[in-house]
Amino acid sequence: MTLTLLQVIIFLSWLIFVIFAFDSFQRKSFNSLHFLVFWWGTALLLYFVFFPNSLNKFGSFFWLARWADLIVYVSIIGLVYLYFELLNKTTKHAIMTTRLITEQAIQRALSHNELSKLTLKENKLSDYIFLVRSFNEWITLPNVIDNIIKKWFSKILVVNDWSSDDTVKLILWKKEQYKESDIILLSHLINRWWWAANKTWFEFLRRYSELLQIKWVVTFDADEQMNIDDMDIFTDAISKNINKEIFLGSRFIEWWSASEIPKLRKIILFWSRIITRFFNGISVSDPHNWYRVLSINALKQINVESDWMTYASELLEQIHNLRIPFMEVPVNIKYTEYSLAKGQKNSNALKILKELVYKKFFYK
Repeated sequence: MTLTLLQVIIFLSWLIFVIFAFDSFQRKSFNSLHFLVFWWGTALLLYFVFFPNSLNKFGSFFWLARWADLIVYVSIIGLVYLYFELLNKTTKHAIMTTRLITEQAIQRALSHNELSKLTLKENKLSDYIFLVRSFNEWITLPNVIDNIIKKWFSKILVVNDWSSDDTVKLILWKKEQYKESDIILLSHLINRWWWAANKTWFEFLRRYSELLQIKWVVTFDADEQMNIDDMDIFTDAISKNINKEIFLGSRFIEWWSASEIPKLRKIILFWSRIITRFFNGISVSDPHNWYRVLSINALKQINVESDWMTYASELLEQIHNLRIPFMEVPVNIKYTEYSLAKGQKNSNALKILKELVYKKFFYK
């Protein structure tokens, strides 16, 4: 039997379907939905190979005027599928890259004897360690470190996210200035952004929290947006709510704490609450506020895999799924031209939504 060009194209499409099926099966990601799609898809395509005239009848069932329309639509679906296959591969590659960068940063810190220089100063606040990510923040980082130390906290873990400024010299100077405090420096080999710094902090503390003698972890910004005096609210809440493991800062618990937020940012944050409730199953008033205090016990349970902007959403989802007890506390976030330029852009809200949809329905 001589095959027409149309039959050859359909046969090749069928072959691609079969290859995808075997690939999914080998990677143990073959579920019932995949079975239905591949079984009926391959069967239908194979049928069209031998009975190409039936395409018109099949197309009319879906209100298509010509069989060619069906080919176009099937091709579009195939391209979308290939797009998500490539996106999955690049996402996994990015996750592996971050793991390597995290491990390199930890091993480099150990080789520089960061843990052998600890003073482990004892006071009522020595149970806390501040996590600060810095990328070219040499303008504001000195004041941030000074304010933390002046508040009688003595432990700071800085992730230098491959800054091109004098961040490393600055940290070394601050370590010399505050010899009785413990300022630990981890440096990324390349710039990997907030989410990677988050992974590096958490992995480091999973390994060495006992050596550091800490019970609580504070995620803190290097751009002076966060008010160190709000730690009074956190410590008071911790002392009064011993059953809670995580304390989330919120700009929307008290009216005054949200007074400086730009109007557009307020609108975006309002919708982020609804989206977080829908995608992550948890109801919080300020899902993308990174001013948080976590117990070491909670931190060791959480494993955030996201290698992009949804890291905060994934953290909340794990809090919900692991049923870690939490509460929100009011905080003040300061907005300046500098912090707005360095921080999240409003346009990133759409990118976060896009990744949430992708991670929820297409990532495997």
